[in-house]
Amino acid sequence: MMNAARTLASLGLAGALFVSAPARAEAPITIAIEAGGELPGFRIQDASPYLASKMEGAGLAGWHFIARDPGRAAPDRIEWRFTLLPYAGGEVRRFFPMRETGAMDLHLGSHRLIAAEAKLYLHGEYQTATFGQEAVQGGDSDPDLAGFLVRLTRNLESGYNAIDMAPAVHHGAP
Repeated sequence: MMNAARTLASLGLAGALFVSAPARAEAPITIAIEAGGELPGFRIQDASPYLASKMEGAGLAGWHFIARDPGRAAPDRIEWRFTLLPYAGGEVRRFFPMRETGAMDLHLGSHRLIAAEAKLYLHGEYQTATFGQEAVQGGDSDPDLAGFLVRLTRNLESGYNAIDMAPAVHHGAP
């Protein structure tokens, strides 16, 4: 044992003798990201890498996000579904002249209201989902969209952690 300790110490691995298995950190779960629907500023088939990078920025220690490889099945995945929502503000009346098309966008910004739903599947089985709505400009430089994705990612993790994994106890008749 002493020779093994010297050998490990010479390799800089002396602590390896004293680390018990439960103390080692588990590797994060790699979760593939899929996208569907309409997301402003993206062709939906190109949205998965962006989504994965923003979700990775949510700081979840046990999860690692990657864009789904279209040629492979992903049992551990999050399926995002985006929907453009209709403008619900009613009729717009102009009290000043508008010279060019899109001038209103300069005054109000070109935000679109979107709805998003994210469903988590682990080992091919549905676990939980989260959803929300946000007004976004879209594209990879939109801070509103990035913040929205991070919030929904954290909500998804919270929902998953809230699932009671203990088997149900039945009282009464069998």
